[in-house]
Amino acid sequence: MTPLQSHRPLRRALHTALRTGVVALVVFCSTALATLPPAARSARHAQAGQAALSVRSTESSDRASTEAWSVEPTGTGGRSTFTMDSAPGTVIKDSVRVSNLSPAPLSMQLYGADAYNTPRDGALAYRQAGEAQTGIGTWVSLATNAMVIPPGRAADIPFTLTVPADAMPGSHIGGIVALNNAVEQAGESSGVDVGIQRAIAVRVQLTVEGPLTPGLAVQDLHMDHDPAGRPFAAARATLSYTVVNTGNTALEPTVAPRIRGLLGLRETTFPARGLPLLLPGQSTRLTVQWSPAPGVDFLSASVEVGATGVPTTSAETSQVVLAWPTVGSVAALLAVLAVCLALIRRRRRSGAGARS
Repeated sequence: MTPLQSHRPLRRALHTALRTGVVALVVFCSTALATLPPAARSARHAQAGQAALSVRSTESSDRASTEAWSVEPTGTGGRSTFTMDSAPGTVIKDSVRVSNLSPAPLSMQLYGADAYNTPRDGALAYRQAGEAQTGIGTWVSLATNAMVIPPGRAADIPFTLTVPADAMPGSHIGGIVALNNAVEQAGESSGVDVGIQRAIAVRVQLTVEGPLTPGLAVQDLHMDHDPAGRPFAAARATLSYTVVNTGNTALEPTVAPRIRGLLGLRETTFPARGLPLLLPGQSTRLTVQWSPAPGVDFLSASVEVGATGVPTTSAETSQVVLAWPTVGSVAALLAVLAVCLALIRRRRRSGAGARS
């Protein structure tokens, strides 16, 4: 007779599997909840009875800016900008033409302004009249700063540009801005009445004689990984970085980001992107997104930046990315598999003992 087999090892294995499954389920639920995005909070601060004034300034070459007036260098040479080379201490004389293209008189302000790059997209912008000017904005002196131009007429305004004797060699960028005194009502935003004054600038690009040291750098390279809230779902990776003009020459950089996974099994090379004219000492923050991205991987990212006449430079970063819902699911499956294997081994040992 075959002796009866004890069911105690089987019950202990089943209890172990049940406890392991419950623990894995709790871990999975907690990690899945932790990855869900927090509830969006919105807040509106209405300021009734107040008005905000915004000045929109674009270059004269921007056709979308306005057709009411134009600003350009005086003369018939077809210049679109004032491009100058000068030694420190030099006084340059020239003239700017403001044309009224509308059927009504235009009341205008005219002033010199420093240029700068906007932080997010690197676009070239100009300081407003009330802002502090430290470069071209203080070097330009106009014959008049206010005028009324009849419809269909133009005014040629002489100006002098005095280069300081201690001016640093390299590029100095600014503009001569024509500001329309008329205020356009742009409606209401968050309870605030918004008025807009439009302005057009003609660029002044001065190169002061001396050693030129062009240079570019990629700084603050950072990668964010946004996993999905479901196991094994695709994630999204965001690569952000700052391009800095480290030299004394204005440049038009080209950037080429790239992200790849472990052993190059997943790789995305983004199209090279040309940036606007980046001024010395200025920077711009850029981002690219990779979607769908792997939920679990070892990602390496790099960004190359270069410009005409400037050697290409790059920056790199890498990190392990984890989607916790996926990790929790894999851990639960592995735990169940381990228990099943342990159960099979015990049954085999128990059967072998019974036959002996």
